[in-house]
Amino acid sequence: MTSRLVAVIALSLFGCSLAKAQTALNPDISAVGDFRLFSHNDEARDERKEEVNLANPELELNIGGYLNPYARADVVVAWHGDHNAEIEELYATILRGLPLGINLRVGKYLLEFGRLNPVHPHAYSFIQRPLPHEMFFGEEGLADMAVRAGFLLPMGDAYTELMAGLLKGDILTGHKHHQHEEEGEEHEEADEEDRDLGFFGRLTSSLAVSESAELAIGASVVNAVYAIHEHKDEEEDHGEPRQLRSWLFGGDIKYKYKPSRYTTVQIEAEGIARMDEQAGDENNLTSYGAYAYIDYLFNQKYNIGGVFEWACKEEAVHHDGAEEHNMQKHDTWRAGLFVGFAPIEETSLVRLAGHWTESEEGDGFWEATLQLVFSLGPHKPHNF
Repeated sequence: MTSRLVAVIALSLFGCSLAKAQTALNPDISAVGDFRLFSHNDEARDERKEEVNLANPELELNIGGYLNPYARADVVVAWHGDHNAEIEELYATILRGLPLGINLRVGKYLLEFGRLNPVHPHAYSFIQRPLPHEMFFGEEGLADMAVRAGFLLPMGDAYTELMAGLLKGDILTGHKHHQHEEEGEEHEEADEEDRDLGFFGRLTSSLAVSESAELAIGASVVNAVYAIHEHKDEEEDHGEPRQLRSWLFGGDIKYKYKPSRYTTVQIEAEGIARMDEQAGDENNLTSYGAYAYIDYLFNQKYNIGGVFEWACKEEAVHHDGAEEHNMQKHDTWRAGLFVGFAPIEETSLVRLAGHWTESEEGDGFWEATLQLVFSLGPHKPHNF
């Protein structure tokens, strides 16, 4: 009898230990769905104007957890519309244990360029990516394979972090701003060749200005190859293709006032400049953009706000028979209002947003979007 009791206790302890180990190793898994109804009167879009349109649903699968007390890993797999699944992010982060308090991240992820680029669009307050991000970063944001180190700087009461990293170099090649269609087809194979590594850096600092208010500022920089130019002149046929690089500079500021858990006011702005190197003796292409928004959360469940976005993109336009390109700049601005409702526990979110867009390339147009976001798991649809 005693031996059986000992065996039962031993098995119970083993089972508890095994269950505890499995619980410690099991990652957090979340599925985030995004559904949208929209209408617009934009002549350039394929969807029916001034009618209700249903967008293809989007799904994001988040898997993440601690590998040990010092490191964690994160995976984000996404389905956008009718496209196949793709790995948006896959990286590991060593949070502690390295010399000088350095944290290290390795993998593909949305770079910490500004405060909005690392955030997935479903967590925005205003639904769409800001115009400067769309024009300078591309539809999927600044994401690349990177090795990034970060460490805290001793700045007194200010929380200040410096980051620097090496990039694989794919970050800008998918979003060419001024290549001709025939050039794009001709150099498609060349663009797949090995490119020189890119560079990323960021300095950010935040400080509590009162018991319920915080101010944060930051500066970011990226340098990477965005195109490969092949010599076309007979005299230069023997030359190697030239890698054209682009500089991205950004500055951002955020003010957050939270007098209680039920009320928050957040104001955020970011300015971005992009300079693209040109082949030959041509001047660099320089583009600018900025956005700012205010978001007011009340009664813990509701938020309302407004956003303004502007971008000035410079392009090299080639005319038939002309030896040189003409530089042209195009201004576009967009203004919008948004309102949201998040039920208890924030497992779902409903947003309504309206925007007006003006561009030098066409007539102004309006668009309205109704969005439903849900989350199955610990990943929240919107982190305010």
